[in-house]
Amino acid sequence: MARYVFHLPLSLDSKAVSAAKRKATALGATVVRTAAGQMLVETTPSKAARVAEALPDWRYALERVAARLPEKSPLSRAKYAAAR
Repeated sequence: MARYVFHLPLSLDSKAVSAAKRKATALGATVVRTAAGQMLVETTPSKAARVAEALPDWRYALERVAARLPEKSPLSRAKYAAAR
């Protein structure tokens, strides 16, 4: 199972999101979360393709979770190196 983000471009309509949620659950996908114009779906890749066919205006992509750690400033790096 993987998570996919479905996105309806240029729309903030909550009725469109709720209709898409009903279609996705009817096709066997699990809707994890919804937001304005977006929907996070947990399903297999084949079911994600079927959901995408049922929702022609929606775009989807595999969820990418990435956190970027800020780089330490030169002064804090020097203090860290001196403390070692």
